[in-house]
Amino acid sequence: MEDNVLMMRCTQCGEMNRLPVVHCKKCGARLDFETAEQRMKDASGPSVEQQIRMAAKLVLAFVLLLIVLLMIWPAKMARTVGDEMDAKRYRMKGELLVEGLNRGLPVSQVIEEKEINAHLGEMLAAQPAARGGFTAKLEDIGARFFPGRAEVFVAIGRGPFTFTATFYAKPKGARLVVTGAKAGHLPLPSLLGKLYASTQSGLFRQLKNESRIVRNLDGASVSDGSIELLTRSGK
Repeated sequence: MEDNVLMMRCTQCGEMNRLPVVHCKKCGARLDFETAEQRMKDASGPSVEQQIRMAAKLVLAFVLLLIVLLMIWPAKMARTVGDEMDAKRYRMKGELLVEGLNRGLPVSQVIEEKEINAHLGEMLAAQPAARGGFTAKLEDIGARFFPGRAEVFVAIGRGPFTFTATFYAKPKGARLVVTGAKAGHLPLPSLLGKLYASTQSGLFRQLKNESRIVRNLDGASVSDGSIELLTRSGK
């Protein structure tokens, strides 16, 4: 029956050939069965395997986009901020801790949340004016203390954009250890948080005394609104 006859067009001369034949009846060229087979596959739509791959790529693209959006979405930190006297008390306690390190004597001080945030606020206000462009500028920095854990927040401005990072730490033995972090609104638990924190250490280059104190702790205790630090003897 004519309806069941299979025809193939010759890619050389365009002649329609009745199958089964291998060469064109008009020009003698070999018929291109591979191209014809591929066209039939394309006409029938993507295979199940191709559909799965396409779906996986779309899901991956969505996840990556979500991660980027969460990272560049700036976060905020609510905390207690003291006054000028609180900032002075913080600096006095810090000097006592550093003096103990210089003399090789153990020193313990209780630092309140409002004191450290008052000092950080003054440090922020004393910064030189930004040079413009995409030069990094510290826009905000603060700390919060909860029973058994501490949080440190940093906001860096680059041009019209603001990038934030939050680090979580808790006492472990004689040290304060990072237990997680957050880039913007993207949570980075456990190992990811520690790796992220290690790459962002430059954010705290203005806090030289604080960094030295943390490196030489012999004990730490965090309660609601305050942290007690004990420095070990040595420099």
